[in-house]
Amino acid sequence: MAACLPTFAQVPDARAYQQMEEFPFVIVSEDCTLPPPEISDSLFDAAARGIRFRVNRTELQPNDPFIPLYNERLVPWLKQHDMQLRQVYVKGAASPEGPYQNNVRLSRARTQRLIDFLNAGLGQTIKVPISASSVTEDYALLVKMMGQAGDADHERVRQLWLDCGGDEACCKKRLMALDGGKVWARLLKQYFPALRQARVVLWFTRKMEASVKPVPIQTDVVENKAEEELPQVAELVVAKPEESAGMMAVAQQPVRYMRRHLIALRTNLVHDLLYVPQFGFAPGVNVQLEYYPLRGHFTLNAGYTHTTHRHWDDYKFFQIRDLQIELRRYFKGGGKFIGPYLSLYGEGAKYGIGFSETKGWQGEGGGGGLSVGYTCRLNRKGSLRLELSASVGVFVTRYDPYIYNHPFVGHDDGLYYYDYYGNAANFQRRNYRFVWYGPTNAGLHLTYDIVYRKKKPVGYYDRKGGGK
Repeated sequence: MAACLPTFAQVPDARAYQQMEEFPFVIVSEDCTLPPPEISDSLFDAAARGIRFRVNRTELQPNDPFIPLYNERLVPWLKQHDMQLRQVYVKGAASPEGPYQNNVRLSRARTQRLIDFLNAGLGQTIKVPISASSVTEDYALLVKMMGQAGDADHERVRQLWLDCGGDEACCKKRLMALDGGKVWARLLKQYFPALRQARVVLWFTRKMEASVKPVPIQTDVVENKAEEELPQVAELVVAKPEESAGMMAVAQQPVRYMRRHLIALRTNLVHDLLYVPQFGFAPGVNVQLEYYPLRGHFTLNAGYTHTTHRHWDDYKFFQIRDLQIELRRYFKGGGKFIGPYLSLYGEGAKYGIGFSETKGWQGEGGGGGLSVGYTCRLNRKGSLRLELSASVGVFVTRYDPYIYNHPFVGHDDGLYYYDYYGNAANFQRRNYRFVWYGPTNAGLHLTYDIVYRKKKPVGYYDRKGGGK
């Protein structure tokens, strides 16, 4: 068999791992005790082969040349030479045109469709580790294809991709605007069809004899944080463009389960431990509930603050009831709901505040505005999170000042009165109005998931985060 296994310089340790000349996406080893090879991004792009898909579709095309190559030539060769599948590296992608979220769906579905095809060709379910990923809009591969073709716009597109720092949304927006859309229109016809595909690299070894046991593969199993999983195989995640370390091999682990958060409980420590000048410490209770959809960027948050302090001896009061509704948009998609976010909020409040015998106010108000924030994980599961936030907007309130003791008699009667000196028959509540523009809130929040969606099987974990 060695005569038909020429070595290629890019294959890791070419003495142990050899790349098939007729099937460049196949790496073989004579030694069945070897650990899986590490496949870099550059090697994967050079060696991988796979199935192309039509625009916005995920089903196989019967005339795709990979189908007979795999079913009619590779599979019989493997059976003839008594080869055993040991590792699968697979990546699905979508071309940049179309809505981003739809491209997320397409890239994942195409990855799964290729795995299903490989299963069917072997006539059995693949029971080896699968390093699976998907690239929503593969601009890195687009730049590489343009460079290989000597495209006149290659350097401009490459620089644009670098300037965006791996941000697909940024690259898409700027690329569509390049030369008034002329470059985008050309790339759409010339290169995008080649990006609509799922590709694979396979590693095979000689079948093990019963007396030979493989060397155990040491991998660091990381916590599962992905949005969706591939049934019976590795978990499917969206690979980030900036991740250039390459797809790493994984070892088979016992089936484990992940839970997706549905509703989280949050409190604002700034409200819980509030200090008010002229009053002192005024801790309250702040409770928020945030609803997370299955995917996307938006969540809905509702919060309530209750603070009650009555210092009768010092004529000080701090009583607030505040209700707030918030619509958040997290910048990271895929249902992760982590990192930076921007939100719209609206609130209503009722209050009674007193700092002394002559300084007291009672009223109601409401307002709205914008909030920005950042959320990070505090534990491996991601169920406990820390969040920083700041809000700006407008708050409009109508109120009345009040004082201690009768304003005319002056003796201590132990009662509080509106600070009003006109005819009592003409008095109307909420004579004063105040409008505030500017900062309206600040937050240091702790968040904990209290309701989860149904547990789902994961199966395998990727050492570099493919199973996170």
